[in-house]
Amino acid sequence: MEEKLILFDWDDTLFSKEKFIKNLSHNLADVYGVCDEEMLETKKVYIDSLDRSGDFRIDDFVTYLEQKFDKKIDLNDFTSDRFGIYSKSLFPETIPVLNHLKEEFKLGVYSQGFDDFQKTKIESSGTEKFFDKNSVYIDRNKLHSDFIKKIPDGVTIIDDKRKVVEELKTHGRFNIIWINRITNEEINGIKTIRNLNELTDLVKIRAV
Repeated sequence: MEEKLILFDWDDTLFSKEKFIKNLSHNLADVYGVCDEEMLETKKVYIDSLDRSGDFRIDDFVTYLEQKFDKKIDLNDFTSDRFGIYSKSLFPETIPVLNHLKEEFKLGVYSQGFDDFQKTKIESSGTEKFFDKNSVYIDRNKLHSDFIKKIPDGVTIIDDKRKVVEELKTHGRFNIIWINRITNEEINGIKTIRNLNELTDLVKIRAV
């Protein structure tokens, strides 16, 4: 029998973007000898200069900083976990839950962003070992119809974005779980959880 598959969104499902921004900014501030507030403001100015916030790439941002502060730094320090930037940005329950679920399910990723940057987050956070290498789906637009066609029928998909789970529900091919960490809101017909720990009790997830 084929092993059951669960696909996780990455940002704000397994990995806190807020923690990542703070961790990244703090360590960049140390390297450049500025305060955290100045680095956060610099990052905001950079983000505002992009067409959309999802266009953020760590290598481009470092190039921007090198020009602004006239100082070269080692990019590898910020694409690896040397400073704990990535591993410390995981939600506290991420590793324990993945470790528990991998005993019964095949695990993968369903994420939006630049392929190389998202994979850097996965690898440097120490979670790559939990995911089936053939079940990592990353695209600049995860709701594009051509991309969704690549996702196998019947899989369970866990995502934090209401827009995403509602769109995926319309396809009728997936078991959708909404992780809503922010409000008490629920969506009719879609399973809602507040914390990844709740997944360990879902032993009858309808996945293939």
